[in-house]
Amino acid sequence: MEITGLNIYPIKGCRGIAVSSIAVDRLGMVGDRRLMLVDEGNHFISQREVAALAGVIPALDAGILHVNAPNVAPLHLALDENAPTRDVTVWGYTVIAAADQGDEAAGWFSSAIGTSCRLVAFGTKAHNPIDPEYSPRADAETAFTDGYPLMAALQESLDDLNKRLVDPVPMQRFRPSIVVRGAKAWSEDDWMVMKLGELDCDAVKPCARCVVTTTDQESGARSARQEPLRTLATFRTVPGLGALFGQNLVARSIGTLHVGDSVELM
Repeated sequence: MEITGLNIYPIKGCRGIAVSSIAVDRLGMVGDRRLMLVDEGNHFISQREVAALAGVIPALDAGILHVNAPNVAPLHLALDENAPTRDVTVWGYTVIAAADQGDEAAGWFSSAIGTSCRLVAFGTKAHNPIDPEYSPRADAETAFTDGYPLMAALQESLDDLNKRLVDPVPMQRFRPSIVVRGAKAWSEDDWMVMKLGELDCDAVKPCARCVVTTTDQESGARSARQEPLRTLATFRTVPGLGALFGQNLVARSIGTLHVGDSVELM
């Protein structure tokens, strides 16, 4: 197997960026979901509630955040990881001491997505341990992900799903960190310990999918037929977990991933 795609999502829920290589630290891919929008109750905002996030296009450059979105002027913001903090929640888990990026950012994003929100960063004081039920180590952490530092998807599984759909969908619908090719469709169910390039990783939990998969990642439009989630649910639903596509991973070390790196099961 080999890595055929790498993606980071600088702001949780917003447009992703394809990269050819990426450093991985203790929280996952550097620059991946280290920023997040929260509502007035300090709860995270995602495409589940606000599909317009798909049209928000971020880029990072040496500590400067550049963001474009329809109908608003571009935002250029110097990020401050030591800004005043607020505790925020992601799926019921409290992320302690997220760094609030100020009123200018809050106003811009509120206008861009049409709902009141604030931008927070996973700064120097933030802390978000992985669910101990699935964590391979007591000290494993993530940033503002849905629960795990990395999510890998298998191209052959998407190919099989697309054969069942009237209108095939691109891999971006599933917002993976890593795209892997070279194995039997759905064989990711059996991944346990893997070597991706120079990184050893634990596959800790299949990824349950939601309405975000029905959202066009270019336009933000929802599928009227609720695809591909509806079809996926007909043959990939596991009671207690949901409709599954992809595997959540936790790296055992820091390093760098490259498109073209080999992937081995250990």
